[in-house]
Amino acid sequence: EWVDARTHQTGYTSTFTPNTVVRTSATGEYDIDWTNQQEGKSPTIRTYAAVTARSHHNGLVIAVAMDGSVRTVQDDVDRFVWRALSTRNGADEVPGDLN
Repeated sequence: EWVDARTHQTGYTSTFTPNTVVRTSATGEYDIDWTNQQEGKSPTIRTYAAVTARSHHNGLVIAVAMDGSVRTVQDDVDRFVWRALSTRNGADEVPGDLN
């Protein structure tokens, strides 16, 4: 389903810092992401999601910014910095790598 470009398949939210393990035990123990519904499914009900940025790289994720730059971000990045990086109007200056 990644071809439909919905966040729960191709993106992430900044609810949790990179590689945060979110556990559920509903049907066994799994590391999960959550969304209340598929984006755009309803014209009146908002979609809420927590989709963690994950990577197979130890201790970091590789993130692509909207300007096309690629950066590494450590798992222990400050949560408020991580969230600020996900906004588009903050005019924040971000260093090359967040190591």
